[in-house]
Amino acid sequence: MARVFSDEPNKLTLQDNVSNSKIVLFYRNPTTAERAAYQNETVRRKGKKVEVRISQARLKYGEKILVGFRDGDFAREENGKAVPMASYPSSPNYVEDWKDQVMKNAADLVMLLAGHVFDSSAEVEEDDEPEIGEDAEKN
Repeated sequence: MARVFSDEPNKLTLQDNVSNSKIVLFYRNPTTAERAAYQNETVRRKGKKVEVRISQARLKYGEKILVGFRDGDFAREENGKAVPMASYPSSPNYVEDWKDQVMKNAADLVMLLAGHVFDSSAEVEEDDEPEIGEDAEKN
């Protein structure tokens, strides 16, 4: 499957061990500037000391790219009952401060999202099979 260049949100499905359920987060592709800034913010040098700031960078940039979640994957307590939340205004469960609620109560998932997008968006694959014509060049 090809990497599709689109402004449509991407989807990441997570197994949330706190709720023992699957949670779907929607996110936008980070800009090139955001990717570079994220990398720059993961490590800070103060004089001769080096400070690793991966968690802070993941929180900051995860929040920037998070654009929503699947309706009902989060809930808030009202009068002792769990009330489903939504991040899209067209939903009857829409909560205006949904992102603040997610950052306050599920920052671990936002950090996981950022780690997925910024730190592991691709892997180098070792290829043991020779390219076509590669064997001929060696002989």
